[in-house]
Formats: sequence, structure tokens, C-alpha cells
Amino acid sequence: MSAELPEPSIPDEAWEEFQRESEGPARLAAPKEPSARARMVTERLRLEDEAAARRQRRPRGWGRKAAVRAEPEAWRAWPSRQRQARRRRAWGVFWVVVTVVVLLLVMNPERTLSWLV
Repeated sequence: MSAELPEPSIPDEAWEEFQRESEGPARLAAPKEPSARARMVTERLRLEDEAAARRQRRPRGWGRKAAVRAEPEAWRAWPSRQRQARRRRAWGVFWVVVTVVVLLLVMNPERTLSWLV
């Protein structure tokens, strides 16, 4: 008994052509399977949508409300606290300018009015 390898049933040229074709357009046209993380995020967002819809439901007889979507917190968006702090800072600057103008008017109205006009 000799341990001979069986003859390949596919010729080398056909095998090489198959490999070339599988790496080319066929691979590019194949659908992409989402990653496990993408599937988990999709499931979490679906559950959040359902929970938001349950919270927003109206009693019967009030009409239908549009579908509710739970939006995830935008990790690239400007956080709302910083936006509020910026708005407060702008209002603070505004009131400082108003105070300075009022003080100038009180201390020397003739000269201040000549600047403003």
C-alpha cells in the first residue's frame, strides 16, 4: 500500500481562473455582513424606539400620533451644557456692555451722546 495523493479533479488553470474571479467583481458585489457591534447597536436603537413609542402613546380616541424615534446621544455634536454655557457667556458680555454704556451716560451724558450720535 502506497500513500499516493489523489489526482485533483480541477485543473490548475481552472482553479487559478476561479481564484481570480472570486477576488474581483464577485467579491465587490457580495453583500456585506454587519459586524456584531453594528447588530448590537441596531437592536439597542430598536428597543429604545419601542420604549419611546410606548411612553408617547395617547389614550384611544385622541387620534394617531406620528411615529416616534429615539435618537441616540450625538457623540460628535456640541453638548447642550456647553451650548448653554456659551449662551450665558454671550448674555453676560451683552449686559456688561449695557452697564458700561449706562455708566458713561450717567457720568458724562454730553460726551457719551456725542459718541453715540
